[in-house]
Amino acid sequence: MGRVRTIRGVIAQGDAPDWTPLENAVGYDVAGDFMWMFEVALEDGRSLQAYKHIDTRRYVHLDPDGEALVYVDRGRYRPHPIAEVLAAVFAPLTIDVYGVSREQLARSWAAVERLEVAHDVRGAG
Repeated sequence: MGRVRTIRGVIAQGDAPDWTPLENAVGYDVAGDFMWMFEVALEDGRSLQAYKHIDTRRYVHLDPDGEALVYVDRGRYRPHPIAEVLAAVFAPLTIDVYGVSREQLARSWAAVERLEVAHDVRGAG
């Protein structure tokens, strides 16, 4: 198995949030459980929006098309399936821990399931 290619990125700005990639991916209600942190400029010309979950403190990085990349090390990112990234972000959530409600938990995991189905449909086409 070959090495997974990484893409170099640097923080471009931290003043003008762009919620569109996250809202398109998970919906407005689930996006409300995140903080926008900064924008990354990738060497391939794309930008990434960095969002941190308010309870788990885990990150999701999304490009304008909603593709997820994960931070590897030293300003390097690699593509990763968005449903898996979000599953890792939501994994520590349990009811009444961090003040998480049953509804919040259900909304979060429903978003992961929608993304898994969308990925399966795209992959089958």
